[in-house]
Amino acid sequence: MEDPDQCHIRFTDVGPHSVHLEWGDPDVAANGRQKFQIKWKHEGRTFSETTHENHFEIKSLLPDTTYNITVVATEDNSRSFSASVHTAIPAPENFEYVSVDTTTILLRWTSPHKLDPRLYKFQVILYKNEEETQSVDVKSNSNETLMVGLLPATEYKATINTILDDDKQSEPAVLMVYTKPLPPENLQIKHGATSAYLKWTDPITDDKIKHRFRVVCSDEANTIESFTDVEEENILSLQTGTKYTFSVYTLVESNDEVHESLPVKLTRCTNVNMESVLMELGLQRHLRDKLTLKSVLELRKPSDGGQIALGFRSLPWLFLRKLMMVNSSARIIKCASKINSETPEQKSINIIKSSTDVFRDQQGINPLDLITALFHCADPFLQQEMALKMSMCQFSVPLLLPNCDTNECTLMLWALRDITKQFRSYSSDEDSLEENSIVLTDLPLISFVRLGKSDLSKSEFLNKLLSNNQQNHDTFVHRKLVNGNIPRKISNGLVEISWYLPAGAKRNIDIFKEPVAVANLRGDISDFEVQFAFLSQTSSAVFLFCDDLDSNQTFLNSLQLKSTLVLVCITNSPTLRDSLSHIKLKPHSVIFKDKNMNDAEFVVILQKSVAKILADSTKVSIKKMSNVAPDLGILVDENNPICQDTKKMADLITQEITNIPEYKVKELPLQGKLWKELSKLEKEMCRLKKAKKENIEYYKSELKSQIQILKKKQGSNDMREAISHFISGLSCSQNEQLYFLKWMKINLYQLTRKHLSRLEKQYMEVCKDLTEDKECLRDLENEIASSSLGVPHFMRELSQLYESAHFQGNWEYSYLKKLPEICAQLMLTGFPLELIDGDASNIPLTWIRDVLTALNKLTTPHNRIRVVTVLGVQSTGKSTLLNTMFGIQFAVSSGRCTRGAFMLLIGVSEEFRSELQCDYILVIDTEGLKSDLEKQTDSYEHDNELATVVVGLSDITIVNIAMENATEMKDTLQIVVHAFLRMKEVGKRPCCHFAHQNTADVGVHEKTMRERKVFLKQLDEMTQAAAKIEKKGNNRKFTDILEYNIDKNNWYIPGLWLGVPPMAPVSTGYSEEVNNFKNSILDVFKATKVPAQNFMEFGEMIQSLWKAVQFENFIFSFRNSLVAEAYSKLCVDFNTWEWAFKKHMISWYTKFETKITNMSVMSVQSTDALTIDGMLADLKLEAAAELDKEEKILFDKIQQYFENKEANVHLVENQKETFLNSVRGLRRETEMYLKNKLENAVLIQKGIAKVEIIKQKHRDTMQDKVLNLISIFRKRRNSLSESELDEEFEKMWYAIVKKYSFTALPRQDVVKETYRLLHNNLEMKSGAVREMLSNIISLDQCGTGPFFVKAETGNISQTLSHYLLPEQRDKRNYLTQLVCERIINNSKALISCRTRAKSDYVSADIQGLLCFIDKSMENCKDPQISPEIEASLKIHICGIAARAFQKMHDDYIQRSDTLKSLERFKEQWLADFKDLYYQRDQCLNKAEMCARQCFAPAVMEYIQKRLGPDIVDEMLTGKTAVNFSTRSFFQFSLLKQLLQDEDFNNILEYVENYEKFVTEWISERIIEHFSKDDAFLKLEMKHLDIIINKLKEAVRAQKEADIHRSNDVQVRTNIHSFVTKVFRSLNKELVIPTDTLSPTLVLNNSDPAGFAECLISAIDKVHQSLKDQLYRENDVREKLTRLSLNRPQEELFSRVFGCGKKCPFCKAPCEAGGKEHTEHFVSIHHPQGIGNCRRIPDGKLIPDICSSLVVSKKEFRHQDTGYQWHPYKEYREIYPDWKIQPDTSIEATDFWKYIFAKYNTKFAVRYNAGPADIPRDWYNISVHQANKSLEDTFLVRTHPKNNS
Repeated sequence: MEDPDQCHIRFTDVGPHSVHLEWGDPDVAANGRQKFQIKWKHEGRTFSETTHENHFEIKSLLPDTTYNITVVATEDNSRSFSASVHTAIPAPENFEYVSVDTTTILLRWTSPHKLDPRLYKFQVILYKNEEETQSVDVKSNSNETLMVGLLPATEYKATINTILDDDKQSEPAVLMVYTKPLPPENLQIKHGATSAYLKWTDPITDDKIKHRFRVVCSDEANTIESFTDVEEENILSLQTGTKYTFSVYTLVESNDEVHESLPVKLTRCTNVNMESVLMELGLQRHLRDKLTLKSVLELRKPSDGGQIALGFRSLPWLFLRKLMMVNSSARIIKCASKINSETPEQKSINIIKSSTDVFRDQQGINPLDLITALFHCADPFLQQEMALKMSMCQFSVPLLLPNCDTNECTLMLWALRDITKQFRSYSSDEDSLEENSIVLTDLPLISFVRLGKSDLSKSEFLNKLLSNNQQNHDTFVHRKLVNGNIPRKISNGLVEISWYLPAGAKRNIDIFKEPVAVANLRGDISDFEVQFAFLSQTSSAVFLFCDDLDSNQTFLNSLQLKSTLVLVCITNSPTLRDSLSHIKLKPHSVIFKDKNMNDAEFVVILQKSVAKILADSTKVSIKKMSNVAPDLGILVDENNPICQDTKKMADLITQEITNIPEYKVKELPLQGKLWKELSKLEKEMCRLKKAKKENIEYYKSELKSQIQILKKKQGSNDMREAISHFISGLSCSQNEQLYFLKWMKINLYQLTRKHLSRLEKQYMEVCKDLTEDKECLRDLENEIASSSLGVPHFMRELSQLYESAHFQGNWEYSYLKKLPEICAQLMLTGFPLELIDGDASNIPLTWIRDVLTALNKLTTPHNRIRVVTVLGVQSTGKSTLLNTMFGIQFAVSSGRCTRGAFMLLIGVSEEFRSELQCDYILVIDTEGLKSDLEKQTDSYEHDNELATVVVGLSDITIVNIAMENATEMKDTLQIVVHAFLRMKEVGKRPCCHFAHQNTADVGVHEKTMRERKVFLKQLDEMTQAAAKIEKKGNNRKFTDILEYNIDKNNWYIPGLWLGVPPMAPVSTGYSEEVNNFKNSILDVFKATKVPAQNFMEFGEMIQSLWKAVQFENFIFSFRNSLVAEAYSKLCVDFNTWEWAFKKHMISWYTKFETKITNMSVMSVQSTDALTIDGMLADLKLEAAAELDKEEKILFDKIQQYFENKEANVHLVENQKETFLNSVRGLRRETEMYLKNKLENAVLIQKGIAKVEIIKQKHRDTMQDKVLNLISIFRKRRNSLSESELDEEFEKMWYAIVKKYSFTALPRQDVVKETYRLLHNNLEMKSGAVREMLSNIISLDQCGTGPFFVKAETGNISQTLSHYLLPEQRDKRNYLTQLVCERIINNSKALISCRTRAKSDYVSADIQGLLCFIDKSMENCKDPQISPEIEASLKIHICGIAARAFQKMHDDYIQRSDTLKSLERFKEQWLADFKDLYYQRDQCLNKAEMCARQCFAPAVMEYIQKRLGPDIVDEMLTGKTAVNFSTRSFFQFSLLKQLLQDEDFNNILEYVENYEKFVTEWISERIIEHFSKDDAFLKLEMKHLDIIINKLKEAVRAQKEADIHRSNDVQVRTNIHSFVTKVFRSLNKELVIPTDTLSPTLVLNNSDPAGFAECLISAIDKVHQSLKDQLYRENDVREKLTRLSLNRPQEELFSRVFGCGKKCPFCKAPCEAGGKEHTEHFVSIHHPQGIGNCRRIPDGKLIPDICSSLVVSKKEFRHQDTGYQWHPYKEYREIYPDWKIQPDTSIEATDFWKYIFAKYNTKFAVRYNAGPADIPRDWYNISVHQANKSLEDTFLVRTHPKNNS
């Protein structure tokens, strides 16, 4: 039976829209094959579905509806199930809540679907703890309900169900809801600038409720969130001056959920403090450590460009940099923080932002905040500079500077002290120019203030008020300027001031006819009552902008104004007028601006109102305002102790000044007439223009005496009280120094201005007088010229005091010694120092040197400088250009403001130094060229001197050309080109830039290409003219003298002012172009390869240049110690390289000469040996290759030297080619020398080889005979006795000698051969000469005694009789005698050198000697040698040569005699014969004999050959190295030795026989050096040990080789062959002694192995024997004489003797380095009388010195001038290859003056002349002075030089 349940339908889920049913067995699933049909009916409609399952869900039913459902099994219709079901009533859906507050909840839901709204409603019930608390019915058309009156922070259960009209209801929807917690109570905030402290009351008193608080702080951009368990929170890192909303929430935790209360909120704005703003700007530390002018002007690596700063911290520096360059766009700067943050997609879309967007994105600071911050961070002197530059830009400047931290403000009296203004007032009858410090000028003050908020921009209208129609300038920052709309943080309360200054009636552009000051208060006056009170008391009128009178009525009624009040309102409504009637304070006038009034009309009304007030106004100066300020609690910046104390110090000096010219004469006497007269005398000492015909040295001595008298007068002046006070002011702390100097400048400016103003009025009155008094005008002009007085005059007086004390060595005032250091420290702060005194046209060299020395000491190691100079016509803006370029402050005014030249230091920041290659930029400002104040005759010379000095000092010279001064431009350029040419000729090539001023056209660079080409053409023409004047005609173009680019070296700069002064600002175009110009200059410094000089080197250059310009011929007068040192170092290095080259080639030659010497032996002993001719060819090729290699090394070293950036190499760049040519010459000379030596060696060896073959043949014969005789004797039964052996040997010897021919070499008659060659040489001479030759009986009898020149006869004397007086003929004979003696000495040396070689005479020896004599006479132009004297000289020398060469030839014959050579070893042959016969062991005997007779001589010869180079090495590197390092140092050593010896004969020898003296001096120095500490012996021992070790090694090696050979081949080596092989292994070291070797070793019965051991032992004995011998022979002189090869004295002589040329006037030897130099020079010329020059009238010796004569107007005549008079000044026309530098120091020639004065009489006796008339002061020169003159001239110091 079926289960009933299985036959019914079961409903498992009945919903409002669906029913889920099942049937059959619930535990059995359908089998998948059975199929069921489900049908349901509603209101006559039937629905059907099929399924294979036994369950089904019917959907989309209607709610609250009955359905009949039937399920039928399709396969078994008998099975069916039926049932009815009623769908449920739907409940509301999406049931949710919102907690509105602590007692209210808003419940929301959505209505049920498919239910007619008319048929139901909703019921909402709230339960608390399962207890119903509230119930509410809601109509079906509403979906929410508000449940009120609940408990805070409480959990409720909410239910909602649907109730039908028939009260049926749905199942309820359930929701757990929570009411909000109570918010915190009593929220309080205390806030600072960057933090806020919040405190509140906890609203929940029940401790059981777990809760905490959430704190949120937010502004427009950011939100900060924090959580706390306590009732307080401290929020940090807030932005200053920013509005924040602070919210606090209560958080309650329940069932793992957090419920938050409504917030309690407060909005506050954080305070603004100075530190926070400064921190943003990176200036916080400068609030304490103030910014200085030095740090601001320091050159820094650009980190931003244009108007954009890379970050906030860059903003102040960008502003300052632009401000210091007087760039009127300085305030227009932005920060680039977000500029590049947009994505590429954003950049591609053109998005226009709203004003709020712009403000939100803006990164920057209000310009007023930036200015305020910088003024707070700047020291007082930077404040002054900032205010001055702001005023030049026509910016308003701070009058009252607020401090937002202390709420105090400061009157900026000191900061405005430097501002000076010029204007023309209409009140003056004559519209005269007025100039005064702005703080001392009484002016009416009009103030503009604001009360409350105003839509009108007060500052914008102020700018329009002060501007005319032609020039509108933003004097005051306003909201429409860049960053002007950014809210101010620290500048509220700032009072700015500016001025309107009229240009005068003639220009007709003035808005106001009288000058007026305008003040502008930033912020609401209700917040800044102190500032407003100050303005109300000091102003003539106050313009008050107020739009809301009603709100501000109380404040207005409280005001008590002393000044006129003008009320400005933005509307004209009736209510406003009504409000005016209720104000107690009655304004002077009211200005309304309604919507119908445009800005222009409003500005006109304002201008009229101001003008009306000015007509009847009180005037006040800023200085007078400082009296009002303290009463209001306003600080005054000047009222600090240091400022006031230093003011008193300055006042103490300046208060007594009434008449400036008289004051200067009385209180500043050292820079007056005496100094100017001294300057003229020093220049005359150099130029000798007034010497006329008097003795030059007498004239110079007189000048020197006058100079000393003047200097003593200078020194006799007591220090004046004013200067004493001035020094006291400088001796304070650095801050006090700066204050003191500024007060001095301020006071002196006021005095000078008043004095000049009075004089100029007088001058104008005299000029207007029709009866013009020219004398009165001249007096006034002179008084005006002498009426300038400033700090430089006091500094100049200090320099003269210092110079005077230094000259006299009188340091009575010890603090004078500290002055250079004080001045150096001032220079480091940016203080300019006078370089050239423009009034006296002189440089105080000692003062400048010591200041620069102090600077060097203070800055080392960061002491490298680059120099920038400006030159140009006066009043063309040179100083302004430099000031704008570097932000500095050279004196600027109209007319000739700069006198002379001033130098100023600008630091380079540490990170920029390596790139710029220097530590400081030194800027030189010069006075204008072509000044009207100078007499025209002196002006050109003065300008030339100035230009030459400053161009010579500069790395970059700026030539300033004003376009309107084109007429004077040509003369100026001529001066400048002249200076550049001079620099090029002395080895300095400065960079030049031309600044073309006042070029306004935007396309000027493109349009002026043609003009620039014309300009370059003019420069070329001027270069040619200057070259002609300087006699340097090889310079044809401007580009020949310096590097010049027509595009890059020309700068076109717009005019300085943008508009018409005095109201015109500096043109931005001017500043920008000057900035580009500066960057170009810095780029040049970055790229240059020339190293920067230090301060010491700069000082040396100043001295050199100034001394040189004092001479008329600058190029040949310039002698710079730095150049000299650089040249000397180059010479030292080159000489070192040259000796290394020579030493290497000597070593190479020595080895191969030894090899050649050994060739004759090898060719005799070996048939397959290389032929000697083949070896010569190979050696020539090898020599060429070796020379190529060594020449390249030399070239590379020179190249590397000049590429080196150190050691001032650039100063001798022009010498590079000279030294390269010297290398080429050295190579040619060495190549020729080696070729000759190799060929001679081969020639000698060929002769030796012929003789050696004969000798070897005889030795072989003798060997055969002896061995044959021994063989015969051994066959006999009876042995022979010693005597019998002797007898047999004698028979054999006699038979051999008799049988063989031992013919000696034929003897030549060298005397006869010499006579023949001499005859051929002289046969074409005169008949007198031929007669002299015919009278020679025997040539070898000639030349035996001294040579004397006989008086000339014949044609030559007739020719010269017209020119020469008896005294001259005597001198001529004397000079001829000297020349002949020198040729004889040199010839003897040549003969000695040739005869030292152990070779035979050849006729080429005599021919070479005659050629040498001819060449020597060709080089001797003065005196000219007659044919008769030439013949006598040659006969004399050839007689000497004939005897020497005859002896050489005879000695060679003796050495080559084969019989004698054989007989020399007869005893040796006999001894060997006996040993062989008796079969004695000869090993030991032969070894010792070999070592003693063969090795010992070869070893000694080895040592002799190598001693020469080692001796030279020691002399060049040891203690005496400096003496031979250069020719100049060698001269110094020679002259110092002469001074120490005080031996007249030595001095005479030096003068008359210089070459002989030098040779002997060098030999003596070598002997002296090597006689100490066994130095010579040590060298010998070194080489002895080396060669002995080599010899022993060779013996051992040969022994080993023989052992190996004997193992392979049954060959027995004899000891002769063994020793020969040993020698061959050393054939480049030792010469094989053939004559000794063969006779010693031919006959032997020794075993080579045993012999080798004995030989090593014998070598050791020889080693010791030679040591003993060398110890015994300790005479260095003798040893030096024995050196036949590589003689050191000859090498050193050739090194220091140089070219051998002598000064054409005084015969001093040339000292130029290298052998290929093109110019000869001498460091010290001596008086001509020392060289036997005498005056024609009286025959007295002449004391004149070449270095003085070449600058005088004296003349000379000579054979080279055709005996015509020629000016000394033009000596280079006759001697173009000589450079005779003038004596740049009076003391330079003291050495020769001392010598001549001491030995005047002895010189006269020697020359048979009258003693010279020597100036008296020469006799006063001491040995110490003479020695010092040597040290100074040759740049040698006996103590270390303090030079970094």
